[in-house]
Amino acid sequence: MPPADAIDASGQAIGRSALRRGGRLRTAAVLIWPTLRATRISPLLTAGIVGVAIVTPPAVTGSVLHPDNHITLLRLVMACVGLGVTFTLDDPAKPTTETLPVPAWLAALVRAVPAAVVGGACWAAALMVTRSGQETASLPYADLTREAATVAAVAFLASPIGWRRSPRGIGSPLAAPMLLLGMTVVALLPAPVALLVGVGEGWGAAHDRWTYLLAGTLLATAGVLTVRRHPRRGASTLPHACKVRAR
Repeated sequence: MPPADAIDASGQAIGRSALRRGGRLRTAAVLIWPTLRATRISPLLTAGIVGVAIVTPPAVTGSVLHPDNHITLLRLVMACVGLGVTFTLDDPAKPTTETLPVPAWLAALVRAVPAAVVGGACWAAALMVTRSGQETASLPYADLTREAATVAAVAFLASPIGWRRSPRGIGSPLAAPMLLLGMTVVALLPAPVALLVGVGEGWGAAHDRWTYLLAGTLLATAGVLTVRRHPRRGASTLPHACKVRAR
């Protein structure tokens, strides 16, 4: 059997580890509400409203469009919502905010929740408006939602990249052009690897590629958010809403 002092040392180590975990959880809980309040949702809401307005005229006027035209309008909605998502991590308090002992991904996750709710609501509203026409009942809305989720994920990936390169904590001026550049590249892809296809032959294969792109984007986002830029263990490098002093 191990000596008593070894058992005591092990127990003390476990106790200290539990205290550290408890301290981090309490710190994270304290940061949730201020971080939510600091999240820039108004640009996303404005962009979502503009997106809904894009698909409204055919429904209001009763115009009958080709299904591919409706898909094009919905893809414009995706672009609007994606641009709004690039503002999610903007934090002008970056120069004066201390580094906090919580994981970087936690702050980003807190900010992502309201962005997902608002962006999802705007996308759902655009789908409801589009579905009001008789010729739109058979559109592949599930596949289009997969496209929208991918665009939003790419926009969110661009946000921490832009934030880290901005000394003032305003990353959207870099993230938004990155998203637009990526969408331009997607629009210019040749037919064998095209993503923006119309209903018909090639739709299923294209949306398999959308699935791969979504999975790759989520993995890349996880990698960006877990990269540590400071040697201190557990230090966060993403924006936070308030300053907390360790006690």
